[in-house]
Amino acid sequence: MLIGHLAGLQLTELWSLRDDAFPHLDWDASDPPCPVVLDTRWGELRLDAPGPAVREALRRMRTGPVSLRNVVADFPQSGVAEPDPALSPEAAELLAVLRRIQHVVVRTLAVGSVPLLSVVPLSPQAGFAPRPLPRNLPARLSRFTVLRYAQGTLRLESPLSHHRAELLCPEASVLLARLCGTSRDAAGAAPPEEWDLPALPDDVVDTALSYLTAVGLAILAETGHDGGPGTPPRFGEDHDPALLTWSPDDLLLHSRSRLGRHDGDVGATFEHAARLPAEPVVKATHGARTIPLPRPELDGLGRNGPTFSAVMERGPSLPVGAGELTRDQIASLLYQAARIRSLVAPGHAAPDGYLHSERPYSSLGDTYALELYLLFPPERKNVWPTPGAYHYDPAAHALEKIDEVPEALAELAVIAQAEGQLADPPELLITITARFRRASGKFSGIAYASVLKDVGALQQTLSLVATALGLGSCALAIGDADAAARALGLDWRTESSVGEFLIGAPAPAAAGAGPNTV
Repeated sequence: MLIGHLAGLQLTELWSLRDDAFPHLDWDASDPPCPVVLDTRWGELRLDAPGPAVREALRRMRTGPVSLRNVVADFPQSGVAEPDPALSPEAAELLAVLRRIQHVVVRTLAVGSVPLLSVVPLSPQAGFAPRPLPRNLPARLSRFTVLRYAQGTLRLESPLSHHRAELLCPEASVLLARLCGTSRDAAGAAPPEEWDLPALPDDVVDTALSYLTAVGLAILAETGHDGGPGTPPRFGEDHDPALLTWSPDDLLLHSRSRLGRHDGDVGATFEHAARLPAEPVVKATHGARTIPLPRPELDGLGRNGPTFSAVMERGPSLPVGAGELTRDQIASLLYQAARIRSLVAPGHAAPDGYLHSERPYSSLGDTYALELYLLFPPERKNVWPTPGAYHYDPAAHALEKIDEVPEALAELAVIAQAEGQLADPPELLITITARFRRASGKFSGIAYASVLKDVGALQQTLSLVATALGLGSCALAIGDADAAARALGLDWRTESSVGEFLIGAPAPAAAGAGPNTV
């Protein structure tokens, strides 16, 4: 149906319950009033002896979006009026109940019989009280709002909001033309003529924008700020000290990998187990170019090496110098920091084939999605192994030579040298990658966040072991994921670099530093 066919039809506000909210309404009209319990995502809600109108409204809202005027004739269309003597007792009671349970109530705008926009609560803190908007005050999407496709609709979401908005028909996308920082009367507030789309009626647009601003997905320009003709409108979030230092990407990742501001599944759900086989605990190797590494005697290291306190008090890492690394040093570093000590059978909730492992560094949920690639630039002083890229096999404690791309490998070395502030190319650059399916196959919502935490745990372990071995080390703050994918021949969508670590002989000034150096 075209917007032109809807223009003369009535704007309607509809109400429904979230799909995961279920009211227990086993009650007969002849029975005395009794409590109603709503099962929700966040626990039970108990309504003590609600009247027949409330019960009927909840029954209808459970089946889908409904107009509550079909339940209570004088129910206010806006749904925000305060109970007063002009409202019937039934309408006042229904409004009071809806305010109490608003975190499980979905609000939908429709034009005629066509749903246009829904606002869905995402947390127990969700509150919704739309108000009419000033006619000429510019509005725009918050810079933290993202638009994406999910479950058949376009969704607007923001880490600053306890709601999401769902655009339920193609015509609803016309609303976005009003969210570019212009007022209703501005030329940019309507779709371009070449789109060949008739404009939505003003009352529809204004009500939809009041919904979006009420939940923080759209924002209004500040009132009382007039910079003169041609001055762009001023929006509060652009100079809010609490938001200035957040990028939209960082804030979204933070909020979506913690509980409290979304309704997605979180934790060890194994949601892809029915569609994809489990990612193996150890990445497959080919064996043709495998270099076994010596295994150090750990008891000897414990007797002759520095104490843990001495390692910690050294920094724990030593500055990276330009001295030569030996095979035994590299082997000891990898053995003590990253080898597989044992394989563990999957728990009762894990699908078949999802083995776990135990290693020196910690991993959330024992996913161990990280892989280590050792990159030896041609300019280094080492004589072992030959220059190039090697994958570390943590089960066999061996290096496997891989077919690297020299130009991309050189690019990584240049980036690492600059990032590590080295005078010469690094002796050894360890590129840490993640096999994402190993984490996302187990976790929902927190898969990528868990990978980043594992990177920190691995870098810390590498740093401590390197210091105990008398090696210089440095965790790098940033790396080039695209160059790493090209250098190592990886599909970055399935395995990509997520961290970098430099190893070398300690710098001369640090080589003789004792354990009490501050």
